[in-house]
Amino acid sequence: MVNNYIQLLRESKKYSQEEVARMLDISLRHYQKIEYRISKPNVYLGLKLCKILDTNPYDVFPVN
Repeated sequence: MVNNYIQLLRESKKYSQEEVARMLDISLRHYQKIEYRISKPNVYLGLKLCKILDTNPYDVFPVN
């Protein structure tokens, strides 16, 4: 079971982590850290990721 929303969205689009990292123009490791919530992307990268995954930024990066 997938408990990571970014991963769920990525897999629903049938993208690999490598493909998304390439689309974002970042390293695979950097993307993995974002997907696993080890690090947070800057605003530009976060919005670009949401556009690639066709989702609302508030769904991916909830405001606490």
